[in-house]
Amino acid sequence: MAEREYDHYIRMFRALANHERIQIVLLLKKNQEMFAQDIQRHFYLEQSTTSHHLNLLKKAGITKCRKEGRKIFYSLHFENFSSLWKEFESKVF
Repeated sequence: MAEREYDHYIRMFRALANHERIQIVLLLKKNQEMFAQDIQRHFYLEQSTTSHHLNLLKKAGITKCRKEGRKIFYSLHFENFSSLWKEFESKVF
C-alpha cells in the first residue's frame, strides 16, 4: 500500500488520539446531535479549542455538521466512520 493511501487512516487515528476528542465522540454518541456551544460548555473549553477539536474530527470523517442560521450542530458521521474503519480492517488485518 502506497504511503498516500494511509493518509485518511492517519487522520482518523490522530483525531481519536486525544482525550477531549474521545470525550466529544462519546458525548455525540449519547446525544446524537449537539450545538457547538453546548459541547464547549460541557467541557469548559475555550471556543477556539472546541472549534479545533470539532474541525479535526470533521476532517477525519468522524463527525459531520449542519448549519441552522448562525448555529452549527454536530453529530457523528456513522456511515463514513464505519466504512473507513471496515476498509482499514480489511487492508491491515
